Amino acid sequence: MFHHKKGSFSAWMLRLRKIIRWPLMTTREPETCAQHSFEVALISHQIALIGQIKFNRDYDPASIALAALYHEASESGGVGDIPSPLKYYNPELTKQIKKIENEVEHSMVYKGLPDYLQKTMAPLVIQLKVDKQTKAIVKAADDLAAFHYSLSEVNGGNREFTDAAKLLEKRVKEHCQQWEEVNEYYHSQFPACMQTLDELSRPHD
Repeated sequence: MFHHKKGSFSAWMLRLRKIIRWPLMTTREPETCAQHSFEVALISHQIALIGQIKFNRDYDPASIALAALYHEASESGGVGDIPSPLKYYNPELTKQIKKIENEVEHSMVYKGLPDYLQKTMAPLVIQLKVDKQTKAIVKAADDLAAFHYSLSEVNGGNREFTDAAKLLEKRVKEHCQQWEEVNEYYHSQFPACMQTLDELSRPHD
């Protein structure tokens, strides 16, 4: 059973910058879980705003962005970044990993935070308590961020990410079919994310 010291929640979360994603594949500057969490928070906030303003959804963009910011809490709390091929190798292994992640999230909130913060933080940190609608937007943003990183690696000549980019592209397109706001973000903002500095700085024709 995990037991996080009282008052240690922020200390554990700040360790996200020490956890490297894609450790067996990356050749560029390593991506940390802290960087990834920021990107997912940014993208999910934009998607939620689009949904709220353009498609009249009843989203709370700020809450969704916060849920995205904390969505990798278990990784900093002791689980670390487990490569997807291993994590999803078979249903039983996936179930056990999810159970461990849930235990870590519970300990971080109910052991690592003062009592008066636990009720507010639980629905943001503990994935089983995250609102389903919020979780869906965060997942779409998560896949978009991973797709962006994978494409960057592929464009840099790293063949390790070829299959990952194809899989993530498929997931992103599925999100686009399911959510109008994700589709709007993907077509209106994502293309610029793959441009060079010169391309981004160039005035519109």
